[in-house]
Amino acid sequence: MSGAMLLDTVTPARDLEPRSLARVSGRIVAVQVEPADAAPKVIVRVDDGTGFVHAVFMGRREMPGIEPGRQLDLEGRVCETAAEPKIYNPRYEIR
Repeated sequence: MSGAMLLDTVTPARDLEPRSLARVSGRIVAVQVEPADAAPKVIVRVDDGTGFVHAVFMGRREMPGIEPGRQLDLEGRVCETAAEPKIYNPRYEIR
């Protein structure tokens, strides 16, 4: 777990707005780790049943407990690039 969640309301991925603070809850469907010759980064794709959001953890190459199939709560500022919402370095909780 990384910090306590601050928001009480969960926002469906389909309703995420760029630059908004949001909490998303869903299942991890993919984990991507940047190769050793690139800047450290782990990208986690989360599906909440309404769409996807990517949690991007900068400066990391591994995240204990973060693996496909696990349930995850994310909270942070939504960014949107290439029409897919992203949350950089979110607070998270593995359920």
